[in-house]
Amino acid sequence: MNLLEPLTELVDDSDVTLYECRSCGTTLSADTEECRQCGSTEIAHYEW
Repeated sequence: MNLLEPLTELVDDSDVTLYECRSCGTTLSADTEECRQCGSTEIAHYEW
């Protein structure tokens, strides 16, 4: 089972976007420009 499957089941059929720091993996909000944990500006986003 995919680790994200339980999360997607909790959300309706709308699109889901996850933002996270590429350096440390901290989950971030869409408007974040710098990671609050490590200071990296490398922010990844995943849509499904």
